[in-house]
Amino acid sequence: MRIISESIPSVRSISIGLWIDIGSRDEPQDIEGVSHFIEHMVFKGTTTRSAFDIVSYIESVGGILNAFTTRENTCFLSKIIDLHLPRAVEILSDMVLNARFDEGDIAKEKKIVIEEINEVDDTPSDLVHDIFADSIFGKHSLGRPILGTVESVQGYSPEKVVGFLKNNYQRDRMLVVASGNLEHEKLAELVGKYFPDTNSGDYVSKSIKRMKPKLHSGILAVNRDIKQAHICIGMPAVTFDHSQRAALLLLNSILGGSMSSRLFQIIREEMGMAYTVFSYLDFFVDSSIIGVYLNTEKEQTGAVISAVFKELEKFKKNSLSSIELDSAKEQFKGSLVLGLENTSHRMNRLAKHELFLNKYISIDETIKEIDKVASTDLLNLANQLFHADKFNVTVLGPVSQSDVENSISW
Repeated sequence: MRIISESIPSVRSISIGLWIDIGSRDEPQDIEGVSHFIEHMVFKGTTTRSAFDIVSYIESVGGILNAFTTRENTCFLSKIIDLHLPRAVEILSDMVLNARFDEGDIAKEKKIVIEEINEVDDTPSDLVHDIFADSIFGKHSLGRPILGTVESVQGYSPEKVVGFLKNNYQRDRMLVVASGNLEHEKLAELVGKYFPDTNSGDYVSKSIKRMKPKLHSGILAVNRDIKQAHICIGMPAVTFDHSQRAALLLLNSILGGSMSSRLFQIIREEMGMAYTVFSYLDFFVDSSIIGVYLNTEKEQTGAVISAVFKELEKFKKNSLSSIELDSAKEQFKGSLVLGLENTSHRMNRLAKHELFLNKYISIDETIKEIDKVASTDLLNLANQLFHADKFNVTVLGPVSQSDVENSISW
């Protein structure tokens, strides 16, 4: 069981996460969404604690207890003042190792998760990302919604849910990560105490067989009677462990990472065609996506998508000036350092480096990597990534497939 920590004596808080290296891409199709469902269920009670006892054990000392599920990981986390680290480790272990999975609680939680799925369905800015994932990943498990579907959730049985947990939530898939005012030896001692070196019953950890996805290009329009068109544009990018990672991070920042980014300034400030517009990176262990999200009026759908393509083409044809490049680097480094004033952000960074790289890259090393990026590196990367036959365009809104296809200028 891996234990990673970062000591920051100048703070009085500790952020600790219990990461399970399992997510929605690893689920059998008949129980898709089960990782997210288990994330919910462990808060419902253990063999010795009720649901109220679990949250009050941390909140009564001013702490925070939460969890989240991604396509590749599940994380249970707590943020507490440094004196209460033992309490945080204890409650995380109790939740994951001793969850009760009462049949009545399972039935009730199925209804709650279905309501969550329905909420996403009623929120087009969220739903379009699920539709986009399905479109770009095709039949690969990365394209499935993290929450599952109404049908898959309705089909959960206690045996299937508990079986998935017992087979996958074993020590060899667990990673404890903490950042804040702590000593590593003390953390390791607590983990050893509350996470005994035994498998759960007769279950043994099954190997994960993750097939590398093939990313699909094309245009997909899903008609929905809503006021705006919600748009995702994405394409394959380099992976997190690639030598061009720093250039990709900087490229994304310049493209749409802030209010001063190119897409924000062109599409919102100059053209006035969207309120929300940004670019983003999605990293997985074997693939990655650079994407753009925005929303606009029906009549402007084609023009907005064409404007994004035009900016991507500019990256391929024109090198950044030294002034623009230096400014972009300083902005990126500043946002990176400011973000890491938070112990929760630092904890997440530690975990992601371990899961993606099996090593840690310090802030100073990252800054050095950014400083080394040359204008030609960005130009070469843009020419490597931005090709019309690689773009996946997904639109959700009051438009038809032909509307979108006929209005885009490549």
